[in-house]
Amino acid sequence: MNNVRPHKFMLPNFQPPVAGDDQDRKLLSDVESVGWYVVGIHEDKSGPQYCFSVGLYFTFGHPEILVMGLPHPVAHKIINLAAGHIASGRFFRPRESTDVLAEGLSCSFVSVALAHYEEYLGYGIWFYRKLEQPFPVLQLVWPDKQGHLPWDSGYDDRLKKLQRLLDVA
Repeated sequence: MNNVRPHKFMLPNFQPPVAGDDQDRKLLSDVESVGWYVVGIHEDKSGPQYCFSVGLYFTFGHPEILVMGLPHPVAHKIINLAAGHIASGRFFRPRESTDVLAEGLSCSFVSVALAHYEEYLGYGIWFYRKLEQPFPVLQLVWPDKQGHLPWDSGYDDRLKKLQRLLDVA
């Protein structure tokens, strides 16, 4: 199957929200100039740190990408690498494996369930609030040191608290 898709703006009638502060202005500026913005959320008592994109769906018609449980600089780099591939026409799909995002390690993707949007994707909800239907999001799922993914036998279960899977279970 060919995963390359030409670049085009998929939401031509979409109007981004009006900025309320400097952080909003930065997000809107990056989406306008680069095509996406990466939001970093710190670990707290409710869960691990994570990052997600805003703008990939608007700019390229590709689901936003969320990376759970990795340090912000690493997650940010992975999202930017994925976005670069997307900008070049690549389209990632649920349960697709790829080794182009994490230094040769095979990662995969799962669709994020709508039930998790409010808890994990607030800034994305703010950006896409005028859409008639929810924007799509893929969670990039990273392997343990042995290359096992959470659904593989032999996966390091200690990592499950860092990498919560937000797919439909």
